[in-house]
Amino acid sequence: MADEWKRAEILLEEIRSDVKAIAEGHLLLNKKIDDKTEDLRENLGGKLDNLSLAVKEISRDLRAHMRQTAPPAHVSV
Repeated sequence: MADEWKRAEILLEEIRSDVKAIAEGHLLLNKKIDDKTEDLRENLGGKLDNLSLAVKEISRDLRAHMRQTAPPAHVSV
């Protein structure tokens, strides 16, 4: 009976060690994902700001063009 308990304790210790290793791996993966996500947000955020400015400029130019041309040529949407 004592041998069975000893084997069970050894197995439980091995399982505990494996679970700890898996948990540490998950923590590292989560950190890498968070870091990459933050990098993407920063890069994408700047690009979205530039895109937004470009769209506003195009819209402003288009409105100015529509005001300068004959009304039948362009219809407001």
